[in-house]
Amino acid sequence: MINVMEKMVLYFILTAYYFITIDEPSLVIALLAFILFFIVDVFEYRYSVLAVSAVYLVFIFASTEWIFYMPLFTLVVAVRYGSIAFATLVLLFIEAEVILLMIALFVLYMSYLRARLDSYERENRKIRDQLTSDNLLLRRQHNELLKNHEKDVHMAGLNERNRIAREMHDALGHSLSTSILLIESLQYIKDEEKIKESLQLLQERLKDGMDDIRTSIHQLYETSIDLEARISDYIKEMDRYHIRLRYDVTSALDHEMKMDILSIVKESLTNIRKHSDAENVRIAIREQKDVIIISIKDDGSERPAVKKGMGLLAMQEVVGKYNGIFNTFHEGGFTIHITLYKEGERDEHNHSG
Repeated sequence: MINVMEKMVLYFILTAYYFITIDEPSLVIALLAFILFFIVDVFEYRYSVLAVSAVYLVFIFASTEWIFYMPLFTLVVAVRYGSIAFATLVLLFIEAEVILLMIALFVLYMSYLRARLDSYERENRKIRDQLTSDNLLLRRQHNELLKNHEKDVHMAGLNERNRIAREMHDALGHSLSTSILLIESLQYIKDEEKIKESLQLLQERLKDGMDDIRTSIHQLYETSIDLEARISDYIKEMDRYHIRLRYDVTSALDHEMKMDILSIVKESLTNIRKHSDAENVRIAIREQKDVIIISIKDDGSERPAVKKGMGLLAMQEVVGKYNGIFNTFHEGGFTIHITLYKEGERDEHNHSG
């Protein structure tokens, strides 16, 4: 909408032109024009512009001096009715008022630009509100997906544990039932050789059962340990440091490797806490084709002693289990870089070496 101040400026320009052009200008006409054209801003009735138009036409037929306020009348009509305001220019053509006609055309053009600008602003607000609404919807959907993912992971863990429990039950039940039958049969066997054979068979059955239990418990450990979560929990205890963790491991690691990686991270952070003045730490655990790469970097200025302490030696021993690679270096801080070969790949690496 047209600003009242812009309308006021136009009024004073037209009034000045009126007083300069006419030999005996009427102050009454100037005051009435002010009241007539600004009353629509005070009382915004539905037909206020039509009423003002009717009064103005009466005034202009009563006195041709009202023609000087035709551009202001054009502006009032344009604000409410748009392009219909071009009809008001007819009187200016008839009176051959070139300057007033140019002012009126300029007013119409500015009114058109302001209307376009208002339209763009409304459209922008509508788009902004829609984007805000869509963003909130996406956040809700993202949170729901995260919750569903957590539920799926939890259910997958429960299903895996149930499967392992069933396997343990079946394996243990089979071994125990077979062993019980063998024990019961021993009381009817008189031949010592057959008794020895039966006892040996019983021993094998019990060993098989124990191996099955160990295997199942090992699988249960592998599914129960969330390495990323365990590392994150340990990082939370180091609250005086700003620690960023990047964990990019998708394959299932065995329990032993998970515990070894966790011990490496713990030992590294303990060393930082004891021997470094660092404030920021970056931990990256990445999986490549046949290796797990661990990188732990701090921004401390203090360097550990050249002689490796117990912490670094312990880490080297862990790396040695996997025929891995252990490196430390200083570059804007202290960095530990470790490469561990996965199970199977570490054996191939060992043989090739």
